[in-house]
Amino acid sequence: MQLPQYVTAEEVQRVCGELGLSDWSRKTDDTVDADEAGIILAEVNGEKMTIPVETFIAGLVVELEHGTRFADANVTNNHPLLTGKIVLAHLKETMDYYERILVAELEGDLLKAILAGNPEKVTDKYKKLIDARQELDRSVTNSLGKG
Repeated sequence: MQLPQYVTAEEVQRVCGELGLSDWSRKTDDTVDADEAGIILAEVNGEKMTIPVETFIAGLVVELEHGTRFADANVTNNHPLLTGKIVLAHLKETMDYYERILVAELEGDLLKAILAGNPEKVTDKYKKLIDARQELDRSVTNSLGKG
């Protein structure tokens, strides 16, 4: 079955133009400018959740990665508001969603490095995993303190 293109590049360009963003239909990497992230967050955050822009950027980067690394998995065609709503939905589940994703991805990367017999990569991924787990633990500890 041939899937239609649900979100066209023209629609992405239109929305980016209206919001004053760079043209996200031309994105080839997952980097996000803090000013643009702030604009998107303000647009999609109707309930005014307290979301640090750095947290929102981390989510945008993860979600954009789907399309910039895997063209066949580009659900939103890099549409900034749709991508922003996906991030918002995940942050509504738990504010440390993307910290948890990072830990899971690093665990997978570590396993791949072990299976490939690449000791340098094992060391690198393990160090990054330790840092990511510590950051997640800090986030959980902070959340428990607010409860």
